[in-house]
Amino acid sequence: MPTNPMDDETADRIRELEARLVAHGIVLKTIARLLSESTLAELKAAAQGIDDAGMQEANPDLHMRRVAEEIWSILEIIG
Repeated sequence: MPTNPMDDETADRIRELEARLVAHGIVLKTIARLLSESTLAELKAAAQGIDDAGMQEANPDLHMRRVAEEIWSILEIIG
C-alpha cells in the first residue's frame, strides 16, 4: 500500500517542530540556571501584568493573553 506523501511531509514537520521544542527547552533551562531569584520574580510579575492587562473586562485583549500564556509556559519549563 503506497504511503501518502502529504502524511510523510506532515510527520517530518511534526518531528522538526518537536526537535525545536526540545532544543528550546534545553536552552531555556540552561539560561534559567544563570538567572537570579529576583530576575525570575520580575519575569513572573511581568507575565502577570501582561495577563492582567489582557483580561480587562471592558476590552479583553486576546493577543496580550496569548503573550502572557507563552511567558507562563516558558517560566514553567525553567522551573
